[in-house]
Amino acid sequence: MNPFRFTENRVWRCYLGGKLIDRMRGKQDGADDLFPEDWIASTVEACNPQHGVPGEGISTAVVGRKKIAFTTLVGERADELFGAAHVKRHGKTTGFLMKLLDSAIRLPLQAHPDRETARRLYGSDYGKTEVWIVLETRRIEGEEPYLLLGFNESIDKDVFTADCLRGDMTRPLRMAHKHRVKPGDVVMLTGGLVHAIGPGVFLVEIMEPTDLVTQPDPVCGKQPLTQQDRFGRIAPEKAMEVFHFDGQPKVSAWAGAAQQPRLVGEQGPSRCWQLIGAEYASYFGAWRIEVDGKWTGDSHESGFFAGVVVDGEVTLRAGMSRLTLKPGDTFFVPYSTGAYAFSGKGTVVCALPPG
Repeated sequence: MNPFRFTENRVWRCYLGGKLIDRMRGKQDGADDLFPEDWIASTVEACNPQHGVPGEGISTAVVGRKKIAFTTLVGERADELFGAAHVKRHGKTTGFLMKLLDSAIRLPLQAHPDRETARRLYGSDYGKTEVWIVLETRRIEGEEPYLLLGFNESIDKDVFTADCLRGDMTRPLRMAHKHRVKPGDVVMLTGGLVHAIGPGVFLVEIMEPTDLVTQPDPVCGKQPLTQQDRFGRIAPEKAMEVFHFDGQPKVSAWAGAAQQPRLVGEQGPSRCWQLIGAEYASYFGAWRIEVDGKWTGDSHESGFFAGVVVDGEVTLRAGMSRLTLKPGDTFFVPYSTGAYAFSGKGTVVCALPPG
């Protein structure tokens, strides 16, 4: 099966952003709105009861001249897309969800369940461990871009929980570390880690394929959040069990999450970097391929992957198939593709399956 591209897949969220996604795709008149994310290779439906669009979040694949829901394609051709061994182990799913995300405001303080908590509270085989790959930053209303990440030494579980349930985030926000962030940073967030993306951060996000979250903030920007928005479909007290209440110094919190990309391949001036540590391989993988001339690979060896071009222009060839990809274009290389080649000059960020 040949590689194929996805159509644009902007998803409604309760926060403003998305201008830099537009700009990446050449839309200079783009503006921040309530569609700040683009979901890639998604078989996950967004949990958006306020928006009420059935199937929102599901990717659309362009196979030949036909557009088809990615879920339909997966249902019909999973072995070709993922390989029989992956399907046997993980079922008819990629095992990951990939996004472009551009924030213009601080997102709600939140945490996602680890796998054990996801099974116990939600009956899900997947939690929501995720990685942030920062592409670009901008100042919003004079504020430097930042991330909230990890509890500091002042964390008090009882106070944090009581205030969050009451919807008063004054003290809980002070219990989280605030970190300056820059393009090139790669940050791993295991399930249970308190976090929030601040204003002015444009990133690629790769995660386990769920939309499970506890976000006790009563508002997101100017948007009031319902109890379901904040705590999902379980009781608020149970939802607060998602958080891991481990306080630590700021340097330790950053060091425990920040990843150091590792060079894993060179072909002339083209290079491939593994972006997250091997210890996270059971969740998903992440590559950055810097194409300068040509880069070749074989999906029978690496496995299938999804990707997005973040700068430059590259051509993806496999057999008689050819895709010309510009910044913001998203695509998928099936397991059954075999040999493929990127040519041109540009950077591609890729998401790989667990293992």
